[in-house]
Amino acid sequence: MSVSATEIATGGRVAEGAWSRVERRERALRFLLEVGLLAALYYGSAKLGYELGFSGPVAAIVWLPVGVGIAYLYLRGLEFWPGVLLGDLLANDWMRLPVGTALAQTVGNVLEVLLAAYLLRRAARSGYLLGRVEGLVRLLPPLAVATMVSATIGTVASRAGGVIGWGAFLTVWRTWWLGDACGALVVVPLALAWWRPFRRLSRPRLAEFVAMLAVTGALTGIAFSAPKALEYLAFPGLIWAALRFGQRGATLALALVTGVAIWSTTHSDGPFHFNSITNSILSTQLFIAVATVSALCVAAIVSERAGFAAGLAESRTAGLRAADNERRRIERDLHDGAQQRLVALLVRLRVAEEQLPQEPGRAAQVLADAETELGIALEELRELSHGTHPTVLTDLGLATAVRSVAARSSQRIQLVELPTGPVDAAAETTAYYVFLEAVTNAQKHAPHALVSVRVHAAPRALTIEVSDDGPGGATEASGSGLRGLRERVEAAGGTFHLLSSERAGTKVAAVLPL
Repeated sequence: MSVSATEIATGGRVAEGAWSRVERRERALRFLLEVGLLAALYYGSAKLGYELGFSGPVAAIVWLPVGVGIAYLYLRGLEFWPGVLLGDLLANDWMRLPVGTALAQTVGNVLEVLLAAYLLRRAARSGYLLGRVEGLVRLLPPLAVATMVSATIGTVASRAGGVIGWGAFLTVWRTWWLGDACGALVVVPLALAWWRPFRRLSRPRLAEFVAMLAVTGALTGIAFSAPKALEYLAFPGLIWAALRFGQRGATLALALVTGVAIWSTTHSDGPFHFNSITNSILSTQLFIAVATVSALCVAAIVSERAGFAAGLAESRTAGLRAADNERRRIERDLHDGAQQRLVALLVRLRVAEEQLPQEPGRAAQVLADAETELGIALEELRELSHGTHPTVLTDLGLATAVRSVAARSSQRIQLVELPTGPVDAAAETTAYYVFLEAVTNAQKHAPHALVSVRVHAAPRALTIEVSDDGPGGATEASGSGLRGLRERVEAAGGTFHLLSSERAGTKVAAVLPL
């Protein structure tokens, strides 16, 4: 390998600088490509809405681009927001709107997408948003709040530009908001569900999946081809999709049902076709919102049930394994400790029995040694049984037990609130172990943090909260102490919560029934 004089003189900085420039160019190129892709997807979904009659210059039945933009920024990163700006500028109806109104609408649309993606990324720190009902509770409010931003800015700009009058202001705002919200509800869960890796379906499952889509489409087509109120016919297909295929099946079936419903309404057909366009649009939007939330909730409940079943099976296996290990430990400790002492005691007693007639003095010494062996054996048995239940908790109660641990701990512990009297023994024991595990985790991962403990006894429940101001980032990994705590709390009929964000500390909380 030859090395140039310039590289020798500069210590290789020329090659290093050249490589860094190449890497910067590659990153910039990838960034521009992703921005262009997002702009194309945003513009394409907007044009699709215009072509199908879903969207107009002011408001839409379902504004699909907002869902496209939120999903892309959520999955790929907020730095690609210029793609939303470019796509909206290209999709805006400049021929039918004043320039100021169109620009204001674009600003509102970009802010809407950015705010929703930012809030969803924060909400997703606690886990997959579609897998639990709790996740849906964190998913829906950001979408509702963010879409209000665009609706407010766009409607005010339309009124200021003379596009609408004061009499239509609230109607346009409502239509705008529900249209953007429905677009986000349809597209964002679809993207989140199908972005995750998944296994290929077996042939029977694939055949059932195709049959589910066909039945859902047929039932929805029947429901929206008649003027009678038959829209409920779409729900059996949605329930089938959610029960059998989870979030992926539910979101795909929802997209199909939404498309059929909007197509029928915009082509003057179906149960939502009224003489009043406003009532037709409102009815369609509310149907889409209710169908989406219902199907996603069913899918989340099914996912939770599957998770509980898997966790129960894992817990049962872990319990059996732990019981077997504990049995073997006790057998080993008994064999190596107390059993050996008792065997030695038996031997000494037999020796004493043999020596008693001939050497009474010697027998007395053997008996004294046997007494010593018996005392040691009893002590070892006490040590072996120690720890099965905290003696301080049984004798003095939860508050005293917590104070005792805090006094001996090397961690800084602040006792904010403790119960003044005894409560249910099972709840006290579970709360005590929650406290011990939380303090142990703080000692391992945040030894300089301040731990705050609050235990509140209400008439029906005992609540314990242990928080620290450490680095955070704790998770319920398989086999971890926190996972074991959740299992212990839920086995006692309580609820367990873990809140731990990067650089924001960790909070462990449990609510135990009394």
